[in-house]
Amino acid sequence: MESRGARIGRYQIEAPIAEGATAIVYRAKDPAIGRTVAIKLLKVGPNVDEEFLARFQREAQAAGTISHPNIVTIYDVGRVNNRPYITMEYLPEKSLAELLSSHARLPPKRAIGIAIQLARALDHAHRHGIVHRDLKPENVLLVNGGETIKLTDFGVARLDSKHNVERTQTGTILGTPRYMSPEQAMGREVDGRSDLFSLGAILYQMLTGVQPFDSANLALLMLQIVQQDPAPISSLAPEVPEGLQRVVMKLLAKQPEQRFQTGHKTVEALQRELAAIAAHERDRRRSRFLPLPVKLAGLAGAALGVLFLSSMAVVYGVERNVLRGQAISSGAALARFVALHAAVPALGENWLPLRMFVEDGRARGFDYLVITDHRHVVQASTDPRLIGHRYRSPPSGNLLEQDTAMSVSSSSLPDGRSVLLFDTPITFQKTEVGRTYLGVDQAGMQRVLNATLWLMAILALVAIATTMALSRILGTFLLRSLRTLRASLDDFASGSLEVRISQKRKDEIGELFAAFNRMADQVQMQAALRRPVAPEAPPTPTLARTARSPDATLLAARQPR
Repeated sequence: MESRGARIGRYQIEAPIAEGATAIVYRAKDPAIGRTVAIKLLKVGPNVDEEFLARFQREAQAAGTISHPNIVTIYDVGRVNNRPYITMEYLPEKSLAELLSSHARLPPKRAIGIAIQLARALDHAHRHGIVHRDLKPENVLLVNGGETIKLTDFGVARLDSKHNVERTQTGTILGTPRYMSPEQAMGREVDGRSDLFSLGAILYQMLTGVQPFDSANLALLMLQIVQQDPAPISSLAPEVPEGLQRVVMKLLAKQPEQRFQTGHKTVEALQRELAAIAAHERDRRRSRFLPLPVKLAGLAGAALGVLFLSSMAVVYGVERNVLRGQAISSGAALARFVALHAAVPALGENWLPLRMFVEDGRARGFDYLVITDHRHVVQASTDPRLIGHRYRSPPSGNLLEQDTAMSVSSSSLPDGRSVLLFDTPITFQKTEVGRTYLGVDQAGMQRVLNATLWLMAILALVAIATTMALSRILGTFLLRSLRTLRASLDDFASGSLEVRISQKRKDEIGELFAAFNRMADQVQMQAALRRPVAPEAPPTPTLARTARSPDATLLAARQPR
């Protein structure tokens, strides 16, 4: 092992990082540009032959030709004291193997995220004719807090023949045994689909916490890889979605033709499963598994409730405008009548008749009536305390209408009542001699509006309750049909191929039942065709046959028993 401060080529060693059976990795500094790098230096020993040296050199040649965000960058390659080395990107992060050693298994979403990045890196390498051949958790580095992966160690990578690079000798097993493909374990020629098998083995381990092939004996391990299927994921990690389980098992297919054929296809399949998990989580947060009848009733009730609320708001606004318009029309006519008959007494400042008129109006139900002179001093009022004082208008709200002859506003009286206040000038020959202030209480109008709202609310509640009840009944009928179909599918999946749905319906559910029955007929027919035919047993002699054929009887008697 090189000591601190020693040099490999132009690089100054700072510290060892890792050591394997055939190479040592150092952290080093490139003094030319001050960059920290990782240097992989081959161990030279009596068992290292030219084949291994050539393969080590091909790592740099293979990985140095590609550039990808999920592949470690190769900077340089060289030899020192006849020992080859590779200079690469330095990543002071832990590997996937370290993560798996500290976590029994990863959540499906995180495992898929890592697998998608690995598949993209492999797809990029395969498109450039490069097969990694040694994909394992130790060669997957986690950077940026584990959000990004970097694939490294193309130590046994090779280029396809079309790139004119010497192939590894047929029959030589390269790579880490526990993650290698069946064709690689048998020493056969491999392509990118072998790396996808290794990806499936890593994904299996991330999801279950165990390796798919775990025999401690090398011969038995090879037998497992070539002939045996790993334990079902559902038995080790039941929370893993069924679709994701199928993706993993397809990657681990023994025959390359049965796997995903490219890394891109693998990425697409994994992205579909990731989207399905996200959709399932959204649905679970929304519904928490509400039964179908409850969902239908709730949706129908909510939709009808929104419709009724909108309708009530529209009806309330229209009715309020109509009632207010009628109140303004009648109040304006009354205000003009009072102003017209108050003109002569106001001109002569004869206030006694006006006070008697206002007092009589209060007895007849006038809510608010004030008459002032041209100096805005109250001369007659339904509230005698205001007489002789300068008039002060009550707090005004919205100004509803205004012209030269009158203004109408919504105001609040000192006692809290809300009125429509009609401010009308008293004129004599176009000269203002005073003003009248007539207030019409809005309580009656509000009572009418409130009564309308209550009636509409009761109608809405009755309609919503009826709709929800009918929707629940409909949902119950649908749920029965779905349960019938599910039970039939479960029985069919358990091997009862004779299962059929006998219910006859003249609707879409009936078409679904008929489709299931047709599918079951086809599957049962194909199963019968694939079933091996037992060899026909030799005919057993009978009395009738013996009577017709004495020779057959004699032959049967001579047969050993």
